[in-house]
Amino acid sequence: MKGYNGRFLTPLVVLLVFLHGVSAQTLREDEENFFAFLKSALPNLSSVFNTTIPTCDWYPRVYCIGLGAQRRIFRLYLGESGLNGSIPNNTLGALSELSVLDLSNNFLRGEIPPDIFKLSNLVHLGLANNRLTGNVSNGVSNLYQLSKLDLSGNRLSGALPGSLGALQGLKFLDLHGNNFSGPLPKLVNTAYIRYLDLSSNWITGGIQSETLRNQELVYLNLSRNLLSGVIPKGINSLWRLRFLDLSGNDFEGAIPDLSNLGQLRMFDVSSNRLNGSIPTNVTRLPYLRTLSVAHNKLTGSLPSLPWGLSSAKIIKVDCSDNFLTGSIPEGLLASENLTIFRLASNKFSGRIPSNISEQLQELDLRSNRFTGEIPEALARLQSLKYLDLSANLLNGSIPWGLTEITSLQHLSLTGNGFEEGVLPDFSQMGSLEHLNLSYSNIVGVIPASFGELKSLAQLDLSHNRLNGSIPTNLSWATNLTSLDLSYNNLTGTIPPELISLTYLSRLNLSFNNLSGEVPSANQWGTLNPSSFEGNPLLCGVVVDRVCPYVAPPAPSPSLPLFPSPDLSPSTEPRGSSSKTLKVGAIVGIAVGAAVAFCLCASLSTLVLFHKHKFKRIPTHDPSHLAGSVTFESDPSAWAAQVPLAASIPVIMFEKPLLNLTFADLLQATNRFHKDSIILDGGYGPTFKGVLPGGLQIVVKVLYEGGPGNELEKAAQLEALGKIRHENLVSLVGYCIVRGERLLVYEFMENGNVYQRLHDPSEEAHHPDHWTVETWVDAPEKFSVTEELSWPIRHRIAVGVARALAFLHHGCSPNIVHRDVTSSNILLDSQYEPHLAECGLANLVESPRHDTPVMGGTVGYVPPEYGQTWKPTPRGDVYSFGVVLLELITGKRPTGHFFHDSYGGNLVGWVRSMIKEKRGYKCLDPKLLATGVESEMLETLRIGYLCTAELPTKRPTMQQVVGLLKDIHVEVTYM
Repeated sequence: MKGYNGRFLTPLVVLLVFLHGVSAQTLREDEENFFAFLKSALPNLSSVFNTTIPTCDWYPRVYCIGLGAQRRIFRLYLGESGLNGSIPNNTLGALSELSVLDLSNNFLRGEIPPDIFKLSNLVHLGLANNRLTGNVSNGVSNLYQLSKLDLSGNRLSGALPGSLGALQGLKFLDLHGNNFSGPLPKLVNTAYIRYLDLSSNWITGGIQSETLRNQELVYLNLSRNLLSGVIPKGINSLWRLRFLDLSGNDFEGAIPDLSNLGQLRMFDVSSNRLNGSIPTNVTRLPYLRTLSVAHNKLTGSLPSLPWGLSSAKIIKVDCSDNFLTGSIPEGLLASENLTIFRLASNKFSGRIPSNISEQLQELDLRSNRFTGEIPEALARLQSLKYLDLSANLLNGSIPWGLTEITSLQHLSLTGNGFEEGVLPDFSQMGSLEHLNLSYSNIVGVIPASFGELKSLAQLDLSHNRLNGSIPTNLSWATNLTSLDLSYNNLTGTIPPELISLTYLSRLNLSFNNLSGEVPSANQWGTLNPSSFEGNPLLCGVVVDRVCPYVAPPAPSPSLPLFPSPDLSPSTEPRGSSSKTLKVGAIVGIAVGAAVAFCLCASLSTLVLFHKHKFKRIPTHDPSHLAGSVTFESDPSAWAAQVPLAASIPVIMFEKPLLNLTFADLLQATNRFHKDSIILDGGYGPTFKGVLPGGLQIVVKVLYEGGPGNELEKAAQLEALGKIRHENLVSLVGYCIVRGERLLVYEFMENGNVYQRLHDPSEEAHHPDHWTVETWVDAPEKFSVTEELSWPIRHRIAVGVARALAFLHHGCSPNIVHRDVTSSNILLDSQYEPHLAECGLANLVESPRHDTPVMGGTVGYVPPEYGQTWKPTPRGDVYSFGVVLLELITGKRPTGHFFHDSYGGNLVGWVRSMIKEKRGYKCLDPKLLATGVESEMLETLRIGYLCTAELPTKRPTMQQVVGLLKDIHVEVTYM
């Protein structure tokens, strides 16, 4: 036995020593390769990892297997680690034992190195939401153990590799939000795949039959591609399927049988070219929650039984914009969980069922052929927010019970055949925003109680037989933006109190019997005369009709206007001749007054025109570049005239230990030399300066300086210095020199968002540049290649939203910024956003400001400011919405891209795309969904809400902050 042990001892020891050496060397190589990658992608390594401990202890980002020197790097979870740059070859691809590689939600760019596809032990490869480009190599077939592959939200292009079909263990495949093209791959051997998302690409052709053989498929999303042909019948064999979205393609033909999809929760084939009828067995799917077949060419009727089963889980039914006929099946509206029901723009007929779910929130039956009366049962739906029964054949009277639905926000009953009746009392409907009762055969007077509807934004009572006068109380509905009372029998004058409706931008009082002078104050002076046509007794500047002159009472006979001798031998008394002269004088005065009135009206029109005109100041004009630093051509000359500059203190807020003087500002800005100007804005020029010790500052000199009450100016700036928020560019200090106000701010290293988003070569900087803040000398260090990643853009959006929410809701009184633009959002060294020029609108009202009276920049100004001169928080919300769309699309708010279409601006283009269900086409082509595409699209929706034409439809900034923070939602079906 001893001989036996001795015989094999030496070789065994040698083998163990050899294996130990190999393992130790391999671990060392793993670490070297891993650190080579980190050195390239994460220069500030210690900010993420504790470099003082072994690499294998970097839990939970790094996992190793083995013991001691035999350990190997096994799993890497490096998502959201701030990784940047490309993935070098022979780094991560050399970690041969790697099972999990997750680099998602970073800023990696370039192509996926080929050696990644040689990691044959990989089970999970996650590279989602980066900036990766190029094709996916067919070498992916080498990853034969791969279970999960997520490359979504990148810029990958080319054809989908057919070798994906060789991955027999693949269960999760997500490639959505890229630029893949060509046909669907033949997933021949992927028999166990459960989650397949190829949405938002450019995939063409039809659905491969091999895809439909996968009995394990739970989630299938092929939406928003260019797929065509028919939806294959084999889809009915996917009996485990829970989520099926084929919307936004070009499918035609009939919807196939779905009877075997007993687990289906969501079915969406909207926005295709499908015809035929809705399969009858869709009503028997016990777990179906969403059915959307809108925007197709479907015919036939809605399937009947068994919609009314008490176990029905249906939540949303959308069959809008088809050619469907028949009636609403009994029991469908009664489904206990039903919240959204849309049948708009079809040919449905019959009566509206009275058995309706009390959970219903939206009922849209407009543009059909429904008859009978409006069910009284609607009155008990206290969750109902949207009710549109317009353009049908309904009769009877408008049920007063509808006014008991206090949650209702939208009510439209226009274009039906109602019996003659009076308007009910809507005063209890405090949530009502839109009311359209035009063409409703209404008689009687307009109730004064409409003035109690504080949320009401749109009111249309046109084409009825209303009489009486326009109630003065209507002016209490302060959120009105659109008012249409045309084609009625209204009489009396237009109440002058209506000029207090400062949001009102659309008004139609035409074809009534109104009389008197049309108010011309505020936005009324800019209304189109057609809004008042058909009222021949109206007069005033707006309708270009002089009001009749009303003569004052005749003077006393004892005080003649013009004493005149009696030159005729008349036998009549002298008083008679005197009366004749008085009448002539009165006529002369009347004519003179009319001429004076016309002259005044003309002058007023000219004043209004010039007051509202967007004035441009050439930025190359030296006097402009100097701003109010000088009233001459050279700011340095003015600075030289200031005596004892070292005795003029700079009042500091944030850094009281710095004893700065005006002399320090002179030295820092090279005596306010024009070469130190970095911004030339509407409130005044901005200079960059460097203090002794290298501290960089910014000095803004406000317009409208000069002589004045310096104590008052100091008080204003002291108040401005108290406005503090982490996402605002706070005032650090100020200095008043000979009446000129110099504001000191911290310097922001990364410039502004506008400069970072847009290529300056696309639009030269010239005097008529549309943005208020014109970069005179844009720093060369900002390259177009240094794009703002999606995570940074989202951070910018949240930060600016928080700043505006603070101004609107955290300050007393609240502060309206008036000029929220991408050029007024500055970025510090960490790319944290800071909103600039807060509070300056209240300090400067300069004719040199490139804005109208209320403030704003072309492209960012809300539509109501064209009619209203009062800035509001809702105006800031609109401007923020434009910035949000700018961040998502990468496009300027205005420019040659839009030409004369879409209203000539970004907002019009985006809103049009979203209404056409093509919002995914708005994503920045430089990013192509760098962030999770669903996040980007959800953010696009928030921008859509913020840029609503009606101010009352826009959310508050507090709500926007919440919406932006809630968009990080990940749904998995594994």
